[in-house]
Amino acid sequence: MWVVYRKKERSIIGLTPNCDIDLDKETALRETVEGSRDAGDLKEYDAFQVTDTKLASQYMRAFPGKLVIAGTASHPKLSIRDPEISSLYITTDATNKHPVDGIPEIPADGASSVLLTIQKMDVRARPQTGAEDNDQLYFRIDHGIVRNASGKEAIRGIKLRRGKASIRLFSDTVKRVATLQIISADPNLQDSMIRIEFV
Repeated sequence: MWVVYRKKERSIIGLTPNCDIDLDKETALRETVEGSRDAGDLKEYDAFQVTDTKLASQYMRAFPGKLVIAGTASHPKLSIRDPEISSLYITTDATNKHPVDGIPEIPADGASSVLLTIQKMDVRARPQTGAEDNDQLYFRIDHGIVRNASGKEAIRGIKLRRGKASIRLFSDTVKRVATLQIISADPNLQDSMIRIEFV
């Protein structure tokens, strides 16, 4: 079995079948890269062979979610790891908060707004600010209107830039609590929710 990966990111793009007769390296590289999305130049990829059939079977079961490349660039090896789970931390610029539960409050006048800042965090509560932390997020809200940070455009989602983004939530003219849910298609990025009270 050949493991084909993108050299720069060390990300696995595919595995060849685990069988008695393996393809040669160049054929495995070419066929796997050509069959992938956004393939790019063949020079961006490399491959290494796993000859132990029992290990190859384990790796195939772990791919793609738990299989990662470990080792050095000159001696890559495979490791099976549980995926890192990230979460979204939301802060507001609201100056008023409910005295009992601390829910941020804004006037229920249809014009007031609160700026919400979204930060992607790892399991150790460290901000994730890498070039790969540009997740697409989507919103579900039961009251009020979500707009971009400037407040000019209504939006249904936003893309993080290096793990961070800001949006603005505008109130309704009815006094009530609005719930904003922020979701991602990535199963390793947990959904988040915040409540804002229109008073």
